[in-house]
Amino acid sequence: MANNGKTAEVIWGLPWIAKLLIAIFADFVFGICRLVDGIVEKDVLKGVLGFLWIFYGLFIGWIADVVCVIIDKRPFFF
Repeated sequence: MANNGKTAEVIWGLPWIAKLLIAIFADFVFGICRLVDGIVEKDVLKGVLGFLWIFYGLFIGWIADVVCVIIDKRPFFF
């Protein structure tokens, strides 16, 4: 884990094409990163949204993750 509590920075620091492939084929990885970040930062909202993203994000959030990776922006709440 990162010392500053930003565990998702490992995933978000990957090259663009790697993030796109993760978003397309294994979107639950982004959900796990959000969940872990919420736990590390003691942010309940981020933790709950990360947990929900793992299960419900596979259907709804998948498109949002792909679009955010393509335009190289992180969603405002993560």
